[in-house]
Amino acid sequence: MPKGIYLNSRTNGPWTTFESYLLKDENRHAGWIKWIDHQSFKIHKNPFSNCPLSPFTYLVPENVKIPEEGLIRANVEEIYKIPSFSGTETLGVYSNRFCIVDGYELFKIDELPKPFLTKDEFLYRLTNNLVGDINENFSKELAINILSCPKSIYGIGGIGAQSFSSVGGKKDLKGLNTLIKHLLPKDFLSQNKAYRYKPILNEFDCQKANFDITRKASNEISFNYLFNLSPQVKRFAMPTQIPILIPDIKYQKNEWELDRDILDYQMSALLFTPIIDETNQKKLTSVIEKTGKTILRKANLETTVDASGILRLAKAWCRLELKNNLAEDDFGKIKKDFEQIFSEFFDLSEDMQRTGRTWHIPLTPISDKMNLTIEANKIYKEIKNITRNNKYERFTKIQIRDLVTMKKISDYDLERGLKELVDAGYLLQFKNYTEFSLAL
Repeated sequence: MPKGIYLNSRTNGPWTTFESYLLKDENRHAGWIKWIDHQSFKIHKNPFSNCPLSPFTYLVPENVKIPEEGLIRANVEEIYKIPSFSGTETLGVYSNRFCIVDGYELFKIDELPKPFLTKDEFLYRLTNNLVGDINENFSKELAINILSCPKSIYGIGGIGAQSFSSVGGKKDLKGLNTLIKHLLPKDFLSQNKAYRYKPILNEFDCQKANFDITRKASNEISFNYLFNLSPQVKRFAMPTQIPILIPDIKYQKNEWELDRDILDYQMSALLFTPIIDETNQKKLTSVIEKTGKTILRKANLETTVDASGILRLAKAWCRLELKNNLAEDDFGKIKKDFEQIFSEFFDLSEDMQRTGRTWHIPLTPISDKMNLTIEANKIYKEIKNITRNNKYERFTKIQIRDLVTMKKISDYDLERGLKELVDAGYLLQFKNYTEFSLAL
């Protein structure tokens, strides 16, 4: 597989599962409509590519009605092949092929074959190029950001994210940026009408993203803040919907860069344009809003948990699940996923506020916790997790040592980290540093 993929210039693949299906001879007249003029159109095998991968131009008589857009199978009455010749050669090729259309059949996205990977396999493979303490929340945050959401009543589509280093160090932010660039087709990182992903690394990027969103340069624009915004450029900042809490990671270069199966799942997910009716919108808001607003208000994070923000997140979640409709049974799953994501972020922001540090949102604060070591940051993060999940009021050093994520920390660093946390006022110690509790 070549390094990186341009959807618009592929001639021999790699193809997604649904592209392979639509390229079969029996489906040669099936695909997405893209009109050339008022009486002719092309059929594209991938709606995100400018290359139709089909040699036919479809001509529509005045008395035949064809949809403005969508996935169809064209009913063809006649096919005309017009040869073209090069120079003085007497043998030509049928480079121009025209079809007279006499009707169509609608195709549903659900009728296309599913991608090769399951959702869990997709989440796991997203972070294959990272080395470190990867967790499922991080993979979900990343997936929701890059899978975006379609345009709808709230305007153009897209999911805005803010990335935060959970243990300190700008290398985490750089590693995440490199990873995302290698997860996406290169077309999505440059100007195009269908979908654009914009990593925001400086003030100019922020202004440019704001301008593109305002003028609706693409149907979907997802972005990710990867630097601290100064107060002067806060007026250019766009609202975000999800935090990405980066664990202690290191990017490990892959010779082939873009994983074909990741491309397959992402392209398949982007085909979905979930519909959430008004009744379910109200139920969804009541399920998520209370949890989200409570957490985010405490965290002082300018993330939108209004109806628009909730709808965007729900539609991105549906894409991850490869669903076009949100069932009532899904509400509990959504609540659980976003409660875990935002609760973990609240832990980080709460720690930042306790040090007396302030920041302007959106930004990417690096948790310094009064210059504690990275190991102490890791230990504190895990202690917050076990106390929240198990309702512990007091816990032992043995309980901390037994955590899977603590196996990589030496006994010396564990002892030193716990003492640092006590000295900095984050923990209370009992029985000569053998038992601890969070300092309230």
